[in-house]
Amino acid sequence: MTIRRYILIGIPAACILSIIVSLVISKPKREAGRQKENSSSIKQVRNANIHGTDTVTQTVQGLIMPNYDEQGKEVVVMRGAETFLLNDNVYKIVSPEIEVMDSANAESGTQSVLITSESGEMNKTSDEGHLSDNVVVRLDPETQLNTDYLRYLPEKKFVDTDNTVIITREGIKITGQGCEIDLINKKMWIKKDAEMEMDGVKNDLFFLSKDSTSQAAQNPEENVLSPGKARTKEASSEKTFIRSNGQLVFDRQPDADIMTFNDNVEVKKGSSSVFSDKLVVFLDPQTKQTKQAIASGNVLASQGTKIAKGGFLTWDVNTQSAILEDIQKAEFVKDDLSIDALKMIFYKDAGKIDVPSSGSLRVKRKEKTGNKGPRADADETANNIDVTWEGKMNFQDDTRVASFEKNIEVRKNNSTLLCDNLNVTFNDHDFNIQTLKATDKIHIIDKKDSLFSEAVGDRATWDAKNKVTVLTGQPFSLLKQGDKRQILTPRVVFYEDGHTILCEGKGTLYEKGNEKLPDQGTGETDIKVSWTKKMLYNDVLKKVSFFEEAQSTRGGQKLNGDQIDAYLDNNQNIHKIIGTGNVYFFSKNLENSEGFGSLLTWDLVNNIAILTGNPKAELRKEGSRTFSDKVYFNMTENRVTWEGRPHWQFISKEATGSGK
Repeated sequence: MTIRRYILIGIPAACILSIIVSLVISKPKREAGRQKENSSSIKQVRNANIHGTDTVTQTVQGLIMPNYDEQGKEVVVMRGAETFLLNDNVYKIVSPEIEVMDSANAESGTQSVLITSESGEMNKTSDEGHLSDNVVVRLDPETQLNTDYLRYLPEKKFVDTDNTVIITREGIKITGQGCEIDLINKKMWIKKDAEMEMDGVKNDLFFLSKDSTSQAAQNPEENVLSPGKARTKEASSEKTFIRSNGQLVFDRQPDADIMTFNDNVEVKKGSSSVFSDKLVVFLDPQTKQTKQAIASGNVLASQGTKIAKGGFLTWDVNTQSAILEDIQKAEFVKDDLSIDALKMIFYKDAGKIDVPSSGSLRVKRKEKTGNKGPRADADETANNIDVTWEGKMNFQDDTRVASFEKNIEVRKNNSTLLCDNLNVTFNDHDFNIQTLKATDKIHIIDKKDSLFSEAVGDRATWDAKNKVTVLTGQPFSLLKQGDKRQILTPRVVFYEDGHTILCEGKGTLYEKGNEKLPDQGTGETDIKVSWTKKMLYNDVLKKVSFFEEAQSTRGGQKLNGDQIDAYLDNNQNIHKIIGTGNVYFFSKNLENSEGFGSLLTWDLVNNIAILTGNPKAELRKEGSRTFSDKVYFNMTENRVTWEGRPHWQFISKEATGSGK
């Protein structure tokens, strides 16, 4: 019984002992396996740039860390090929990957922002991550950002860097210093010194036509064979460069991708360049081409000989139009043409400029070589013109015509033209003026000491080639010199030399006298001259000639002749009149005396007229007549005298009535 009891007790004890022995024997093998595994992990951690002093407290293979919004949708996922927790504080990640979901546009499907790099880390205390070594941010399938360092703030879904970044997209490359990205809203900022290069998309900026001079010089043979194709090919291959010192902001909208450049912005393409404080570029999200661009703040644009200045410059690529405007005054200069206005619209393909507001235009004639001297100076300013208007203006390049409306003022040399409608035609190859045509409320002001100071009519035309200005009126145009003189005639021709005026058609001149004759009223010194064919004024000779059925009256005197010449003194007053041809003179103050002859000289200052004839002058007085070499009509002394032996003859009433 006792032996049996020991046997029964010894069996379990032997079993326990064998288990203990097996455990003791197997323990060194498991410890060796763990040491080998830890050694491999440490090696990988060191490959991930972990310092030897760091302690690996956790290792994760194939890390996946999703983040959800309040509705339970997955918004951010962080992945890693292998992750090590160092010192219970910092995660070191091999080949990290951050994906930010965007399902705002359900029709286009979920679009994600994907960030990858070769190494990264995440600090549990600061909740801040760092990505380094070949960092790539894929904003969409076509757009990505490259840099060598990126800081990640998971709570804000935000990344930034102060290092150099490069953004690429089809046809676009952007470099800059520093960058910030809002991963949820997909907004991005380059901090400073942004430079963008765009392929030759349809973004030729804003001017009327491309300057092809430099293009032709570069490829003369190609342009000779096919000028249009050569220009098109070169235009499409030209790249656009944009640089700025300040921040570059990217904003995605449903209908456009928007880029905003700030501070000292420069845009350049071929011969075109734009400088401004700010530039906003709108890109088509589908075609990736420029839709519109707006430059603002101290805008200075140039293309060849064209220059524009203003507060804003907006150009639309699809319509190939540009709007230049300023709250004070925008300026556009092309060769010798300059335009100032609050707003100007340029249509490049249509070759048109519209100015819907008030403004001014100036044309300066190109200087000529040679012909030095006073005459050359006169020629150089002959075509200079300044135009201001209150309505609107437009210029059409194919017709070379600029049209102006409402309260127009044209200043040229010493004259000013006022009207309500004006058309200016330029030469085909430059902006020298060919013609100027004005209608509606014509008013010309002459600032020279000439025959007139003002002119009024219905239409005025300036012909640059023939160097004349023609004023017409219906039924007549009016020339005035204050309240002193006025001329009524249907057509007036002002010659460019400034010394000649021609009045065509039947007309009348009225001049107010400066002095009273003894015992006569104020109207006795007023002069009236009428004619039927023309009147010609010569400023050099101070002479006004009246042709065909000319008649001059003053007080009680009347002079008829085939031609009458009036002479002006230094004060532009008529002081002498000469009648030629079939001359007839009548003086009411000299007892209705009449004179017939071929030449009469009338001294208006002394109020004495001398009549001669061929062969004799005829005097009729008190029912009788006589013939003499000269007849003197002295209106001041109220007497008539003659030279030569007179021969008096009584005449009948019928003969007297047949006189002029």
